[in-house]
Amino acid sequence: MKKRMALLLAALMLLTSLCALAEEEKGAPIYATVGEAIDDSFEGRVISGGIPGEYYAVLNLKDGKYYRSVAYYDETLTQLEAAVDGLDYEADDFFEKHEAAMQAVDDYIKTLPIAYSEVFTAEPLTDEEMAAFLGKTIAELNEAGFETGSHGTEPGDGDEPIIVYTMRYGVYDYNCLVDADFDTYMEATENDTDGELVVSGIALAGITEWAFDLRYHTDGTVEAPVDPFAEFSPFMEDVGAFVEKVQAGEEVNIDDFATEMKEKYPDYEGLVDMYVTLYKTLGAEGFLTMMQQPAE
Repeated sequence: MKKRMALLLAALMLLTSLCALAEEEKGAPIYATVGEAIDDSFEGRVISGGIPGEYYAVLNLKDGKYYRSVAYYDETLTQLEAAVDGLDYEADDFFEKHEAAMQAVDDYIKTLPIAYSEVFTAEPLTDEEMAAFLGKTIAELNEAGFETGSHGTEPGDGDEPIIVYTMRYGVYDYNCLVDADFDTYMEATENDTDGELVVSGIALAGITEWAFDLRYHTDGTVEAPVDPFAEFSPFMEDVGAFVEKVQAGEEVNIDDFATEMKEKYPDYEGLVDMYVTLYKTLGAEGFLTMMQQPAE
């Protein structure tokens, strides 16, 4: 018994130490509230956002370093956002109520206490590293890990505008000037061949506007976004396999299909019933038409 208690105490001490270390890495809040962080936004811009129901974050530039301050949702904010979603959009005063409800959400967000602040330790590309991408195409930059955020024209030295692609690499954005005139750029975008445009200049634009998202880690690594349809894909693959059998003229039993699918995907029983109803009501040919796979 004493040995078990000693092991338990050691485990608890280790867990406490790890938790303390995690909090230490996150850092103490550099602002008291979200509103205070927003008021200290850099360059007249507010870069903030988050995941509804989970957290809200604000980015700030202090002493040449970028910081992210994070606040967590509470029950009141959740209720305020639910009130916005619950408005009757057919009501005559919907827009007035919607504006007031959204203002209430924005006002309350500013009162949320900052839970922690963290500094971005990732360094942007050096001049030498940026220079290595000169002469490469937009497609080659994409292959190297750059993500195209936006692109368009900006005033140049003369009458002709310059074409700039803003591209994200890690947690930083870079303005990439391409060697193309306006007509060439427009033709390339219309024909979806702008990946062939050549980069003739590149400069740091600053931290990415997406860095409020906690997927963007302060060390520069970025987590892949969660696919909201990942769990739904196997279900649709099985439905597609059934449709292919019907399309090929194979003998199928819709009730057996329904039973198998409901056992395999209990969360999608309603959808299974919908497919069964379509099949029984419209027949095989009508079912295929509804599924946009006409019989040959």
